[in-house]
Amino acid sequence: MSTPTEQLAPTPESVAKAFLTPRTDERTPVTAGFEGASRVETYGPSGKLVSWQAGRGPTVLLVHGWEGRSSDMAPFIPPLLEAGYRVVLVDLPAHGESEGTTSSIPACAAALLKLQDLIGPVYAAIAHSVGCALTVEAVRHGLQVERLVLIAPPARYFDYAVGFGVQAGLDRRQVAAMIALLQEQGVDVADVNTPRAAASLKQPLLILHSNDDRVVPVSLGVEIADAWQGAKLLRFDGLGHRRILKAPEVIDAARAFLTT
Repeated sequence: MSTPTEQLAPTPESVAKAFLTPRTDERTPVTAGFEGASRVETYGPSGKLVSWQAGRGPTVLLVHGWEGRSSDMAPFIPPLLEAGYRVVLVDLPAHGESEGTTSSIPACAAALLKLQDLIGPVYAAIAHSVGCALTVEAVRHGLQVERLVLIAPPARYFDYAVGFGVQAGLDRRQVAAMIALLQEQGVDVADVNTPRAAASLKQPLLILHSNDDRVVPVSLGVEIADAWQGAKLLRFDGLGHRRILKAPEVIDAARAFLTT
């Protein structure tokens, strides 16, 4: 008979499943800061995809991070509406009000492409954390967008997956097995590499990153800025990984970049 410790020991299979399963909570719905917005639903491989939109003018798409939801980006809404933009927010697959229990960067990128069928070309996208990586992936695969603002962007999905496996208690051999399992499920973590993608993308890019970010080190933002021709990097102090989304100086910088 196995002991409780043995029963709970992580395996490549269990960790791969956890890697693709975002934790969710009951945080404030987006409509709490987006009164008057129209709720729009479409359907993709993961099921129902929920988005909200309001305003008239060039479209700005706001993309939340892993285990987040559209309301995380709510602080950007009033300034963008005041500046004359149409604002679109989306709950990514398996997040917020959208359907699904598992997801990945490729799946979320595909969802943005599906969303574009509804909303048309995007003037600018403002994304946070893993949302940055999936937005770049969507652009790489055909999302029409003229400008990008990446807030606390990670660099490589492979590194993220390896770190997840190690933190879960897998050894090196088990991590390799986990990566192989993800590959078998159509999630090629090695293919999602923002610095490498930068060579083929020409959109003007602004990166906003806090020096004290403990989730996504600012060194990764620097690496992406160095790889992306013409990219601008603004670094801040004391804003961490999530507080940065509420900082007036960050929101002002993003809005100013869209109008230059």
